Amino acid sequence: MLSYWIRLSQLALDNRALRVAREMKRQRDYFYLPLIDAMKSIGVKVNLFALLDLVSQPTITSSSDVVLELKVVDPTYPGLGVAVMFPAGTKTSLPNVKSTGDIISLHCVMMKLHDGEHYCVYDKRCSSFALFEGMSTENLVPYQKSAMYNATEHDTVQLEQMREWSRERISREVSTEHPLKLMRLDPSAIFDLVCKVLHLSKTSSNQQVLYVWDGTDAPPGLQFITSHPDQQSTLPIPLQLEEIPLSKDTLCSFPCVGTILRVFANKNFSGMSKLRGHDKPWVRLCNLTCTMHSSGIWRGDLQPFSKIQILSGQDNCVLDCLRKYDSRINKPDGRYPWMCHLSFSSTTVTDHPTMKCSTLMELLTNSKVENHIKAIVRVVDVYPSEYFYQGQDDIWLTLEDPTARIQALLTGEHAKIFLGGQSAEAVNKKMRTLLGVSDCETEEGIIIMRDPPWSFFCLKSCFWQRNSSGSQYYIVLDTRL
Repeated sequence: MLSYWIRLSQLALDNRALRVAREMKRQRDYFYLPLIDAMKSIGVKVNLFALLDLVSQPTITSSSDVVLELKVVDPTYPGLGVAVMFPAGTKTSLPNVKSTGDIISLHCVMMKLHDGEHYCVYDKRCSSFALFEGMSTENLVPYQKSAMYNATEHDTVQLEQMREWSRERISREVSTEHPLKLMRLDPSAIFDLVCKVLHLSKTSSNQQVLYVWDGTDAPPGLQFITSHPDQQSTLPIPLQLEEIPLSKDTLCSFPCVGTILRVFANKNFSGMSKLRGHDKPWVRLCNLTCTMHSSGIWRGDLQPFSKIQILSGQDNCVLDCLRKYDSRINKPDGRYPWMCHLSFSSTTVTDHPTMKCSTLMELLTNSKVENHIKAIVRVVDVYPSEYFYQGQDDIWLTLEDPTARIQALLTGEHAKIFLGGQSAEAVNKKMRTLLGVSDCETEEGIIIMRDPPWSFFCLKSCFWQRNSSGSQYYIVLDTRL
């Protein structure tokens, strides 16, 4: 009898240990990822704790399903945020969000990438959610949760931290401390930027766009491209964020050194009227956010809580920008990208080692019928992408530096010089290095990341017609891989 009770007690202890182990595993399984890290986990189920920045109206798909799209943000990615797609059979099974600014906990949602845009998909078979009120309350109980949602020990801490960040985000006032410069752009920050407004335009949807400059170079970007096995060639990446390229007259009014950032005004931003009556004013953009487009181009965003301050030409921050810019352009290496070390190892060589470097903006704005420059650039795209397997005569390289992005033609004898008669295998290997390619395979296709190194290129601007009234194009010459 005693042995029976011992065995029974041991069985109870074993069951308790099993329950504890399962609970510990469940807690580990629901570890929350910051958005900036979740976006790197394509094809992986992730857990998120985030602020609801946008709630769309449910839509009906062609298969009569209902889909709800939510946009979430957190301190690591406060700008455009990440979309979360909720497919459901009926509206009643969707999250019933009371207000933007509320907080959502998401378990086991699939992170995906489509056309360069990151998003999550909620799967009712394994995903779960809980909705909490935003910063206006201290209530720790969700006002709605799905049937499979299991709270974790992290929820209370995450909720309190998200509410605190939400308060700081909304109540953040104009900072009198050091503003950020374009060379320090940070997608995880809300910041102030002292800059000159060079140009204003509108998109086809009537969204206002500011072109701003402070004399410094924005950090080089990363690209994420989805390629499918049956896809013959990916389309070239865009040269700019705007739908229609700026006119040459407008470009010629821009400085030739330093990044020009496109800043898009949110439809609920009400401060654009402050720019009326001012010609290319220096301003302080307060509470600005920025993101990087999938093509590797930086984008600024004026949020509803952002502000614009017009600055005097004698403002200390303005004088500091101008002083540093004047000092830069008078140096021998003033055209070097700031993120490029003076002794960098180029993946190419040119036939003009002593030629001074220029910027791509100087090439774009030069009015000569033929203009020959050497520049330090990154090769961010190649088209057709299958060129090095099939050996076409012409290839377009997309080149960028901190001032601009262009397409340059590699053809004829210049292409032969560039490739140097190497084998297809050797050329392909070197081109992957030139493009900074790394990739991984997911159910969405092959996700290609590009982080190209800096390289020397000699370029020439030409016109399709002999006079300068025709269309302009650019060729690569006197450069070897």
